[in-house]
Amino acid sequence: MRRCVAPLLMLLMLLVSGLVVVPPGGAKPHDGIPAWVAAAEQRTLAHVFGSPAVVADWNIPERSKIVVVWEFQWVTICRTCSAPSNATRPRGRVARVSFDRRTHRPTGELRFCEVRGITPPLSACLAR
Repeated sequence: MRRCVAPLLMLLMLLVSGLVVVPPGGAKPHDGIPAWVAAAEQRTLAHVFGSPAVVADWNIPERSKIVVVWEFQWVTICRTCSAPSNATRPRGRVARVSFDRRTHRPTGELRFCEVRGITPPLSACLAR
């Protein structure tokens, strides 16, 4: 009986220690930005803006959403926004988009900064 219990206890100890060492798949990174944000950013960039050249990007975690701010190399036009003509479509060198933490989808909040020169400034898009 004793011979049978020792290997079972050893196996149980290995299983328990293995479960403790492996982090859960949904673990949050230290900066508070979930892993799904990168894929959602790329989809939105391709669909809404046509994959423009991004110079810099910022992720701003909030309680119910993740805010992503992109700075583009040139003034970029929103391809999916409706307007009477192309000349009146929203555009800018900096864009701010929000993603819902629960559904991982854009919330519909889209703001452009640096539309004409430096107005409104980049800091307006980076503000919480």
